[in-house]
Amino acid sequence: MLANQRLLKFLDVFSYIFLLVNVVAIPLFMDKSLANLYIIPKQYVFICLLLVNVVLFVAKTILSKTLVYRRSIMDLPILGVLLIALFSAIFSANHYDSFLGRNEYFVLNYIFLIFAAVFYFLITNFVSTRARWNGLNEALIYTGGFTALLFVLKAVFKLDALSYFIPGALNTIDKINTPFGLWMIVVFLISAGRLLKKDIAVGRSLAYFFIAILTFVSLVLLSFNILWWILLAGLVLLLLVGVSFMKEVRLGWVSALFAVLILVVVFITFGTPRYLQTTVPAEVSLGAQPSWSITAHSLFSGAKNFMLGSGLGTFNVDFSQFRSVDFNNDSVAWSLRFSQPSNTFFALIAEGGILLALVFLFLILFALGHVFNVWFKKSSFFTAQRVSLEDGDFRIDVFLVAAAWLVLCGASAVTYFGPVMWWLWWLLFGLVMSGLSFVNSEIIKYREWEVEDTPQYSLTFSFIMIVALAGLIMVGVWGARMYMAERSYTKALNSKDYASAEINLKSALYQRNSSDVYHAALAQVYLMEAADAANRQSGDLQAISSYMAQAVNEARAATELSPRSVAIWENLAVMYENAAVIVPEARDWAIKSWQKAKELEPTNPVLSLRLANNYALSNKADDAIKSYNEAASLKKDYLDAYVGLAGVYEQQNKIEEAVGAYKTALVYGGTNNSMVLFDFGRLLYNRNKGNDRNDAEALWLAAVRLQPNYSNALYSLGMLYESRGNKTAALQYYYKVKDLNPDNKDINSKIRALVGGTTE
Repeated sequence: MLANQRLLKFLDVFSYIFLLVNVVAIPLFMDKSLANLYIIPKQYVFICLLLVNVVLFVAKTILSKTLVYRRSIMDLPILGVLLIALFSAIFSANHYDSFLGRNEYFVLNYIFLIFAAVFYFLITNFVSTRARWNGLNEALIYTGGFTALLFVLKAVFKLDALSYFIPGALNTIDKINTPFGLWMIVVFLISAGRLLKKDIAVGRSLAYFFIAILTFVSLVLLSFNILWWILLAGLVLLLLVGVSFMKEVRLGWVSALFAVLILVVVFITFGTPRYLQTTVPAEVSLGAQPSWSITAHSLFSGAKNFMLGSGLGTFNVDFSQFRSVDFNNDSVAWSLRFSQPSNTFFALIAEGGILLALVFLFLILFALGHVFNVWFKKSSFFTAQRVSLEDGDFRIDVFLVAAAWLVLCGASAVTYFGPVMWWLWWLLFGLVMSGLSFVNSEIIKYREWEVEDTPQYSLTFSFIMIVALAGLIMVGVWGARMYMAERSYTKALNSKDYASAEINLKSALYQRNSSDVYHAALAQVYLMEAADAANRQSGDLQAISSYMAQAVNEARAATELSPRSVAIWENLAVMYENAAVIVPEARDWAIKSWQKAKELEPTNPVLSLRLANNYALSNKADDAIKSYNEAASLKKDYLDAYVGLAGVYEQQNKIEEAVGAYKTALVYGGTNNSMVLFDFGRLLYNRNKGNDRNDAEALWLAAVRLQPNYSNALYSLGMLYESRGNKTAALQYYYKVKDLNPDNKDINSKIRALVGGTTE
């Protein structure tokens, strides 16, 4: 019995240690062997560590034959979140994305959400003492300080400590710096807030001070305006904590925090001095206005979307379906396809519907209600067995974490959370509830169910626990296969030859055949292999046909996995376009694929243009003209649409309409495009009406000014001047063409004819 108790104690301590490892590992861990350094590695390490914790919990339960459960007041709301999210995923526009997420970018998915809830459960169950609570809190602070140190060393001292592990990484949190800045704010608020306490050791005071300085310096180096506003809100909450605990805090540090608040206000008002900022890559994200427009249209597009949304992780579907025509007026973002809105709150509404958004809001407000209940009645809510009146400074720690969590909740309405931010949200949430339980005994209730010491009960209980353990192991093996698939996919991306890429992609698909990205990538490899075979002198038609058939099959498999993904349909259409060189019927298949893509994303002018191009190649002039005009109506300055329209009119011998299209093209940027200038000049030269040839001359000269080595324009100018009898000018341009194309027999003949002899 004593040995069994020792083993149970060991398992309990080990469970807590794995929670500590979780707090340290998630902000720091990256894997350069994967295409995305942050998303997959952090999620998988998070889940792996939690699985170990759950296995330990099951083992403890089996050994003790007692189910011990610390039930918090937030358990039922969390179950509500999971239930609604499950229905959202079941009725999703893309089940794979809703349940498993994406590898190339982060979306909130059901598997991650389940383990986030498990994380909360483990915190409230294993953090059963103040010492453990402080241990997790300090692990968070020191880990945050280390990440800030790495960033400052690189930004200020050019000492790239991360390059030894992950070349090119600026921080360990996310590939973009806004989530890193948000992480710095949370660490700053908790570390700086702890300096308010009176009874704190000198060593810890110095550590907290150093970390607070590092995190604030990191924010100054970034100097994102949105981060200053979020920090300002956090500082206001810190000062409220300080004022509320006047007897337990050091007033000097309250004044220091107030000075920091003033400094932040100055930075917001006048901007951070340029010499204090560091250069970071530009961040491109969907703006708040289009994000809200798409979210609102998705929400009110039907009863199912209103209640349950389009499905977890499917904002890319909403973006394609509801992007407005006005979006095409954005000179930078119009051609981009966004898979995430500007903030997490919009994502919850669009993807989870009004039910998921409301239950999350209820969860936050319900938790804050208990925080404020303890805040306003702090003198009467002590649990005598756990916290004495002399331990009042512990309440400061709890409220500091609550303030950081509240700031993070507010930030979800202005920024989009990646995996680390969601992990941090659930970590702080668990710490808040666990910390409050030491002050208010009603927050967490202790439940215990002991198995009766009879053969039938023992056997049933053991069987259930063993099945649960086997299920956990199977989940771990399944996750390991997915991780290895991603590693093989990354190897394929980094392969130096098509054969290696093909082998690695087949290996990835063997591990995870349900990935549309893997199938699409393999289709691209087969397409490249077909092009390589075509470029070889032998021109093996059988090999080319085989590669093209495999490319089309893989692209089609990707569309079957993600039938609502515009990018996947585009990929299939491109496969068909290339196959049409060998199989003419494939042109019709390409048209159908572009039509499907256009159906999913009706306001994208690029899709109308590509469809029009295929109509033109199929000699369906009327359909081509209609689609080109549609592309131009979606984007008034779409130069390619007017050029394509002019080409079709010219093929139909509708020269006047073609001239009109080219004139419109010149209005929308054609004067800066040498090819457009040349083709318009050629059309006018051939029409030869009125002042056409003088206009053609001006257009060709403009084309040559833009591109001095443009052979076609140079040759045309030579022909024009030759037709005018100006041999000197003609020879001048012909010689330029000869210099560019020394082996061209036609240009040599032209020159010989003009000079009356050899050109040697």
